[in-house]
Amino acid sequence: MTNRLISAVIAALIRIESAGDPGAVGDCGRAVGVLQMWPCAVQEANRLAGRQLWTLDDRRNPQLSRAMAWTILEHHYRRGHTDAVALACRWRNPYSHCPEWYAAKVRRALGR
Repeated sequence: MTNRLISAVIAALIRIESAGDPGAVGDCGRAVGVLQMWPCAVQEANRLAGRQLWTLDDRRNPQLSRAMAWTILEHHYRRGHTDAVALACRWRNPYSHCPEWYAAKVRRALGR
């Protein structure tokens, strides 16, 4: 169940964040790739992995972006965010409140 949930959340996030465009750049150049990852997301993925697996350039690679997102989302799932919308909200705001407008985008992307 966990694998399917995280896969579905990542697919929804890719639709929301970049419409699948690996060349997408936003937020004045800070958000890059299909998941619009900021440098702090790469740092967090490496921290959670316990070693330096990924670089900032890896945000441009859809497979590596998914792997980083998987690491981060699996961490939040284990911390109790087991609802797909709540888990996706951890992507945007890992340790604070998720705005309702973003949660609504997630629900639409998940078909809810």
